[in-house]
Amino acid sequence: MEEYHKIHREILQWFSLNAREFPWRYDSPDSYHVLISEYMLQQTQTSRIAERFPIFLAQYPDINALSKANNQDMIIAWQGLGYNNRALRLRDCARTIVEEYGGNIPNEYADLVRLPGIGPYTASAILSFAHRKDIAVIDVNIRRIYSRMNGCSHPDDMSTKTVTDFAEKIFPRGNSSEWHQAMMDIGAQFCKANAVYCALCPLQDVCASAFQVMMKKNNTKKREPSHRDIPNRIWRGKTIEFLRHSNNYASDVAIVLHELIGNTIDDSDLVWFTKIIVPALQKDRLINHDVQTDVISLAHE
Repeated sequence: MEEYHKIHREILQWFSLNAREFPWRYDSPDSYHVLISEYMLQQTQTSRIAERFPIFLAQYPDINALSKANNQDMIIAWQGLGYNNRALRLRDCARTIVEEYGGNIPNEYADLVRLPGIGPYTASAILSFAHRKDIAVIDVNIRRIYSRMNGCSHPDDMSTKTVTDFAEKIFPRGNSSEWHQAMMDIGAQFCKANAVYCALCPLQDVCASAFQVMMKKNNTKKREPSHRDIPNRIWRGKTIEFLRHSNNYASDVAIVLHELIGNTIDDSDLVWFTKIIVPALQKDRLINHDVQTDVISLAHE
């Protein structure tokens, strides 16, 4: 669009000088590396991924190697990378790519969104970053920036259609990858959810909210299922982490529970753990439970 030529030039120049350096960013990106990084970036800090990414690639250097990993291998390799079921979806995705696409990561949106763990954002990111296609990419950072550029301090105050229409209109054809990565860097550094640094932001001259973003106060989080005032998802993660470091990746339920809670265990803790935590981990294919011995272990398949 003619009206955006100037900001395109300025943002792309800014990005060329200030782009954050990550091990999955290349001038000629490897589509497999982009796929891995996008799964890892789902709800995990970039600093942690930057540390774990090379280690993961050393173990699974290509899509074929990844497709052959069993559940236990993936859970161990995913240490420090957030929700463990994402690791299994990534492996399932690799298997589908090998079986149905000959090991070639699809370059069509309809094919990508059929794969396990890939939704609209991840599909568009892979097309933009790996295949250099002209496509709008919208993650939480970009949605927040576009909303503020249009005068809405909070992303939820701007409809998804309006954000999508603006995203399609503003990104520069031929430079989708660089533009959207620049937006992500700006969102992470200057246009944050709970803090803004408009004086440093390269978008300040074209942002309707510049220097007047209103932060939401008393943003109470929705209460989630918990035990002893700790969310169940944290307990699930702690259980997997304990099994990662156990002999043969297995342990008695009673031992696990003691390690998690300590000497204050009572009957209600055991009921909660066996009725809530263990079945949830089994459902996610993360553990096996031998009811005869009451031993839980990291799942193989």
